[in-house]
Amino acid sequence: MKRTSRTTATLLLLLGTTGTAAAMAAPVHSDGIALPVQCEVGRETVLPWDDVAYDLGGTCGVVRVTADDATVTMPAATELILEGTGNAVTAKPLAAVHLVGAGNSVSTPSIQTLTVTGAGSTVTVAGLVERAELTSTSSSLSAGTLNVLRMRGSDSVTAATTYRTRITGSDNLLAVTRADRLVLTGDRNSVAVTRGRTTVRDRGQDNVLDLRRRTS
Repeated sequence: MKRTSRTTATLLLLLGTTGTAAAMAAPVHSDGIALPVQCEVGRETVLPWDDVAYDLGGTCGVVRVTADDATVTMPAATELILEGTGNAVTAKPLAAVHLVGAGNSVSTPSIQTLTVTGAGSTVTVAGLVERAELTSTSSSLSAGTLNVLRMRGSDSVTAATTYRTRITGSDNLLAVTRADRLVLTGDRNSVAVTRGRTTVRDRGQDNVLDLRRRTS
């Protein structure tokens, strides 16, 4: 298996021809000025500096954010990993997104695979999420369409349409316009579906289901 090389934003931006260790110093942050980072095919781009605004360009493969309280604007990428806390990312369509640290936020048009484990995170997707799994607490996901949704923690999800939803956690909140299939095995979850017909299997306890069909 070919090993993917790993490049930090530090090396991409600041190393000169000598490649000295002095280039590893963090940049001075100026309000309103974003630090440009060039992604490269076959390399992992690591963003390590706290409280910095990053502006990524090029063709991004894996982007890993280890910083805290950073702001990231980026193009499409094959994978985005948020390990730090309190980061805000605005991106074009993403293949895979993993929110590991707490209090992160991501805004993007679409995601193929999403996992959220960091507490208090926020994900906003204008269009389609192919598969999402939330195992955190107090995180939220808003999407246009969710094909497969798994809620294993205590989080909230809002969407226009969900097709296959399974809630195994407890104290979750799900609010959708239309839902095709819904299975609950967790307890004390709240589900509201405002339109259409939903196939429901509820094996949990004290779940509150509002599946009334509404004309408005």
